[in-house]
Amino acid sequence: MDHLFSDFFLNFAQVAIGFVAFSTIAVVLREMMGTPLDPYQTLLVRFVIECGLTATGFALGVVLLAIVGFTPPTLWRVASGALGVFCFVYPIHYVKRRRRAKPGPIPPRAYIIFLLTMAIDAELWLNALTPIFHYSVGAYAIGLTWVLVQAGIILLLTFGEFMKKAK
Repeated sequence: MDHLFSDFFLNFAQVAIGFVAFSTIAVVLREMMGTPLDPYQTLLVRFVIECGLTATGFALGVVLLAIVGFTPPTLWRVASGALGVFCFVYPIHYVKRRRRAKPGPIPPRAYIIFLLTMAIDAELWLNALTPIFHYSVGAYAIGLTWVLVQAGIILLLTFGEFMKKAK
């Protein structure tokens, strides 16, 4: 793996861990103030933490696979396929958890994020299964970045939820 790529993924892992740390600190501060999170707020924080840990794991995973000796075509096929599985399964799991935490209609922003996730998932599968992208690091980097960006978008769009007191 090129040093530029490994530097990107290692730095990306640090940013992703920052998301996890921020979310964890927010939960601790809420608990210290005596206002625990309600189920929906907990779901949102959990989403950000899970996306941050996933992004960290996938970023470090490709560096590990390169160290182990995977050749670039195999590395990007395997990594894109694994991330493609995650990007397909996780949104479905999240929607099920969201329906339990906050019954009612899903906001339009969630549909837009879901559609963007499916487009990026298609890109990952094309990178994994076809030579269209020549098994590119770029497709994988975009997919991995999206995992963290969608968590940031959700966090920003629902920030008002964290200002509410638990019922």
